[in-house]
Amino acid sequence: MTDPTVEIPRAMPRARRRKGVPASAPGMRAAIYVRLSRETEETTSPERQRAACEQLCAARGWRVVVVEEDIDVSGFSRGLERPGLQRILARLDEFDVIVFFKIDRLARSTVDFAEIMKITEAQSVALASATEPLDLTSSMGRAMAKVIAVFAELESDTIGMRVSGAHEHLRREGRYTGGRVPYGYKVVPNPDGAGKVLVVNQEEAEIIQAIVTRVLAKDSLIQIANDLTKAGVPSPGHTSRQTTGKRSASKKWYTTSLRSLLTNPQLLGQVIEDGKPILRTDGLPLVNRPPILDMDTWQALQDELTRRANPGERRREATSLLRGVVHCALCGFRMYTYVAGGRTRYRCIGRLKKRQGGEAIDCYGVSIAGQGMEDHVESEFLRKFGRLPVVRMVEHAGENYRPQIRQAEEALSDLEKDRYERGLFKGADGAQRYTVQYARLEERLAELKERQQHARPAGVEVVPTGKTHAEVWRDADAAGKRDLLLSTGAYVEVAPAEKAGKVLDLSRLAVHFGEEGLMRRSAAGKSTATD
Repeated sequence: MTDPTVEIPRAMPRARRRKGVPASAPGMRAAIYVRLSRETEETTSPERQRAACEQLCAARGWRVVVVEEDIDVSGFSRGLERPGLQRILARLDEFDVIVFFKIDRLARSTVDFAEIMKITEAQSVALASATEPLDLTSSMGRAMAKVIAVFAELESDTIGMRVSGAHEHLRREGRYTGGRVPYGYKVVPNPDGAGKVLVVNQEEAEIIQAIVTRVLAKDSLIQIANDLTKAGVPSPGHTSRQTTGKRSASKKWYTTSLRSLLTNPQLLGQVIEDGKPILRTDGLPLVNRPPILDMDTWQALQDELTRRANPGERRREATSLLRGVVHCALCGFRMYTYVAGGRTRYRCIGRLKKRQGGEAIDCYGVSIAGQGMEDHVESEFLRKFGRLPVVRMVEHAGENYRPQIRQAEEALSDLEKDRYERGLFKGADGAQRYTVQYARLEERLAELKERQQHARPAGVEVVPTGKTHAEVWRDADAAGKRDLLLSTGAYVEVAPAEKAGKVLDLSRLAVHFGEEGLMRRSAAGKSTATD
């Protein structure tokens, strides 16, 4: 039985934990955060930011535990992925408040600022601005902080647009606006005024032209990259030519850097922004610096690189010398390499192909020694073509100014409508301004029509390389030699061996070139369509 005089203890209500810490509480542990995208005279220096934050901590009796800095780090592009900020967020249990100069130093976007508030609130850590009267421990204070963050983001976007527009204007005038210097060019003072401009770096331009010549001669990018590395030629990103941005202490060349260099339209003197050429008012790429390559060479180079990018071409370049050249005399199928006893041999796989297709088998799989056959074909090729010069077929895209003519005619028509239908060009000087603009457009239209009358038609031009087939053969790798054979119509037939022997029986080989070889390859391709 329970004694009614005894008071039964009741559970007391659990104290609610405070969200954050009052901004006026003394003795708080403070972490100071400083950020600067780029240190210049116009920006608030890290020292000024730190001093303002330390002054706030001293006035409120806060103890500074750590100071973290992110210098030359963009709060807009990096978001929360900033080393200094991440170090603070990883140690929130050691702080009571994070102090920063202004909200835009902590975050450049409303989303990032809201995320930081969410993370710090979960750890009961307050945020304090050294220059903005904000109490981020209250709902109204946090709401006001988000409003300020929105305007800070708007200001950042506005500044970015102004800077971007100013840079584009300078680029259109031919000025250098900073960043990585394109390979083949160098920065010099502007001879016509303020700022700097890009001019051709003759030494690098000669390297580019030598690379292009080798690519058009079918040399592999791997071999070219290895030769440049062995010669000690600085790579495009080497510190000797790049003083800012991403750079490397290694002079090593790679196929990726070669391909990136050779596909960059800046070799034509074009101005690139955000990876795309800046266009003129007539829609053509803006060219305001001397080109390193002419248009015909550029187009031939891009065609060759596109050919190599084809998966079938990549497989072909990685195989043997006579791949696609040598065929079985019995069934007409191509012959492929295999290794037996440490030596390379060619054999026909027509027997396997026909078995898979359910056809009658008329071939037992002809096989022949690889080295001996390749030596014989090489000898025949040099005997027939060695002294003949090698030429390069250059395809001209032709010139067509008709779209620009149509655009100029439409502009004239619109100008007339502005004057006589829409009632523009009013005022005392309206007629004069209209006359000047109309005269400029008429002059532009006449110039375009004159160019169209003398426009170069599309076609193919035979350009001598200055080398013989023997010289090109000597310097080429396996892929280049195979291309030479295919370009001369080489077609090799291998007959079955009448008897076994260590010495190659050359009577088994029938080597064809020119028109006959091309016809035989075409016929073999039709009869072995499944190959």
